Amino acid sequence: MPEELETALTEWATVASTVGTNGGPAEQSLVRRRGRQLAGRLAEVLGRPVEFTDPVTGRTEQVWGRATGPLPRLAPEPATPWATGLTVSAFFAVLIAIADIMLSRAFADAFGLLWIPANVLVAFGLAPSLWLVRRTPFWRWPAFGAAAGLVVAWVCLLAGLLG
Repeated sequence: MPEELETALTEWATVASTVGTNGGPAEQSLVRRRGRQLAGRLAEVLGRPVEFTDPVTGRTEQVWGRATGPLPRLAPEPATPWATGLTVSAFFAVLIAIADIMLSRAFADAFGLLWIPANVLVAFGLAPSLWLVRRTPFWRWPAFGAAAGLVVAWVCLLAGLLG
């Protein structure tokens, strides 16, 4: 067996065990496609059919070489709901901006300029959570809105200090 094919099979096995049932549909489909391709190359090298076991479903099939039929196509990515998403983002931006401004002003009335470090703590406390959900299909919109709301609140609060 060629060393390049052996290396590719080893790398694919590592990825397949990682993706397995934990990966998303696109990753699972990609692992299946690559596994069938490598099984076809192996069958050609050996000159006989090989068995390919799908790492996601566990289903076994005979692969006779590269000409085993068309490979399944990847499912298209779902369309991004921009209108709904931006509406949700705008709602959360306004909500977070108003809440942050009101809390900071109340804190400033009680403790003076200590609202600045308190607001920094709020921003840095929210940052990890907002960063983690930025790629989750629905929750990215509230995260983007909350981040924008914090920026708007900071601009308004700092402008209030100047004027």
